[in-house]
Amino acid sequence: MCTAISDTGVCHLFGRTLDLECSYGEMTVITPRAFPFDFLYEWNSVYHLAMIGTAHVRDGVPLYYDAVNERGLAMAALNFPDTAVYGHTRSGMHNVASFELIPWILGRCDSVKAAAELLRSTNVVSDAFRPDLPPTPLHWIISDRRESITVEPVCDGLEIIENPFGVLTNAPRFSYHVTNVSNYMHASPAPPENKLCPSVELKTYSRGMGGIGLSGDFSSASRFVRAVFAKTHTVFGSTQQEEISRFFHVMDTVKQPLGLAVTDEGKPVCTVYTSCIDTSAGTYYYTTYGCRRIQYVDMRDYNTSGSELITFPRENEEDFRAVNKKA
Repeated sequence: MCTAISDTGVCHLFGRTLDLECSYGEMTVITPRAFPFDFLYEWNSVYHLAMIGTAHVRDGVPLYYDAVNERGLAMAALNFPDTAVYGHTRSGMHNVASFELIPWILGRCDSVKAAAELLRSTNVVSDAFRPDLPPTPLHWIISDRRESITVEPVCDGLEIIENPFGVLTNAPRFSYHVTNVSNYMHASPAPPENKLCPSVELKTYSRGMGGIGLSGDFSSASRFVRAVFAKTHTVFGSTQQEEISRFFHVMDTVKQPLGLAVTDEGKPVCTVYTSCIDTSAGTYYYTTYGCRRIQYVDMRDYNTSGSELITFPRENEEDFRAVNKKA
């Protein structure tokens, strides 16, 4: 259960929530250009574009959840249960495992158009990273400053879909969410007009009544609609810092407090982390469930020409600051 948003204002921001029942020790990870990605079936080029994002590092390999490369192309993987279809290797195609797709695309492409072109000849295979790490059913959102696409592995291969909302959640398929949004065309931040019975004087009794009907639950369909509504109507900032703050406020509308949703096994789910990437600067901002202070790593501060991963473990303890304490 996750939500991803691509938003362009003063700067292009891209981010997501990761909603799970536990953390897997994810870190902020910079992969420099000469780091050797050992793809299962593809030729491993010596150099690729540098990238920064969130990853679980296993056996020295960054398994990225979301990232942006040095050219400003961003990508996130979101859970797609009971719907994703991975196949076997196919002749004449680039055969890439699901856990390899983010570095495969971000290492080579500088735009959504370039990513879509490469994806048309890419086949996502069902190989696991390790026996104890089976492939997760995923779909992806890829964004640059101009456009976004959704990529879904289905029976016929990879479906590449224009995403005019710049929003992605989870199953059902993206086409369902596009149709479902039409149910909320009436939603507005403005006070509603009386179209029910114009001959009777009806008055609003509260601010925000134009949004009546928006669902407050944590299902993928409801989060998709809330994200579209919040992204569309929040007031843009005039500076980069104001825009980053705005982005985190938008993401607050879909974040999950621990226990308000549980897995089939009864385990409570929460928003493990929330990210916001300034794609033009290569700056990765994030908060965690335990620490809501916005922290960041700027890829420009580090050597992106090397061959060693640069990792940053995350704080997960709340940061309290006393404002009435005597010096």
